[in-house]
Amino acid sequence: MKKPEAVIFDMDGVLIDSEPIHYKIDKEVFSQLGIQIAADVHRTYLGMAGEFMYADLKARFELPETVSELLKLDELFRCEYFKRLTSLNPNEGVLNFLNELKSGGLKLAVATSSSPEMAKILINRCQLASCFDAIVTTTEAGKSKPEPDVYLLAAHKIGVMPSSCVVFEDSPIGLSAAKSAGMSSIALQTRGVDVKELSEAGYMIKTFKGMTISRLYEIYSLI
Repeated sequence: MKKPEAVIFDMDGVLIDSEPIHYKIDKEVFSQLGIQIAADVHRTYLGMAGEFMYADLKARFELPETVSELLKLDELFRCEYFKRLTSLNPNEGVLNFLNELKSGGLKLAVATSSSPEMAKILINRCQLASCFDAIVTTTEAGKSKPEPDVYLLAAHKIGVMPSSCVVFEDSPIGLSAAKSAGMSSIALQTRGVDVKELSEAGYMIKTFKGMTISRLYEIYSLI
């Protein structure tokens, strides 16, 4: 049975059930900007870095602010919102799974489209920082998903060949990035995401509850 040497996780939606919060924040920021986004359009931004989302919104609505100004507004609002939250937890089963993977000797990394500041806030609030050998953002990598750069940089930082990494993702954009990086992928089907949108994944799960290193090896041998 072939085994991976490393596991790389997307953050929002995968490690942490933060997507509904981000969605709510998006709507509040959009309201401040005086724009309304249809739900199907909003969903296309899942997993996308903020700079690309705001470049698209600026073009769609002819917003007077620069993309840089929009990002600063978003970042300030988003960071303050998450800092004020009284409760923020990892997805069910995540912590046990991470601890078992780490005990089993696998390298672990995060590859996220969130900003470095947001990644720090969320990872620390959920007490997950000690689980990972590297936390990489698309800001650091230089290109957003679906480009593979953030996954390739994560693999480089933990010293593992991309072909020996398995990725956990929840968005079509993220799965495309993992595929382009030459990595196997497992999709976590989250709320509001149709199964068809996750077709690039090698395998699909609905929860980390009950996931073990043995189960990971079993899935990895099939994909």
